Amino acid sequence: MKKVILAMLVLSVQLAVAQKVAYIEMEKILDKMPAFEEAGKAIDAQASAWEAELDAKFQSIESMYQDYVNNEAMLADDMKRQKQEAIFKAEAEANEFKEQKFGMEGEISALQEEKFGPLYDQVYEAAEKVAAELEYDYLFDKSSDNSWIYTNPAHDLTEKVIAELGL
Repeated sequence: MKKVILAMLVLSVQLAVAQKVAYIEMEKILDKMPAFEEAGKAIDAQASAWEAELDAKFQSIESMYQDYVNNEAMLADDMKRQKQEAIFKAEAEANEFKEQKFGMEGEISALQEEKFGPLYDQVYEAAEKVAAELEYDYLFDKSSDNSWIYTNPAHDLTEKVIAELGL
């Protein structure tokens, strides 16, 4: 029985040692992709347009509020209530717009997925191809995991992936 356990232990150690591990730097690869920069600019342009629209909404609300404050003494209670409700409604609509565009499941997230998703897929496919050709068992993205203390540059496949992408 001891011989079987010893043989299994030796075999498992040999298997663990035999695994080949490499890494890539996704940020470095993406920085070399003109399409990634173009996608980023398109997203930024749309975000800026939405931010300008949101700013206009909040400026309008501020104007409504200032008008209310300046004329409050002259307004009947009924008119005060109507103006307050209009301000609250406009603020709720502006916040809804903000959530719709920039919230967790907002349009900006969908736009990022639409523009960046295919580019990430291209990099992943190229990285998988390079890793398989060089017979690596595991491939990590060094730029997304800050817990790496040391990585041997001999196991960096970033340039090979860049070449596979034709960049």
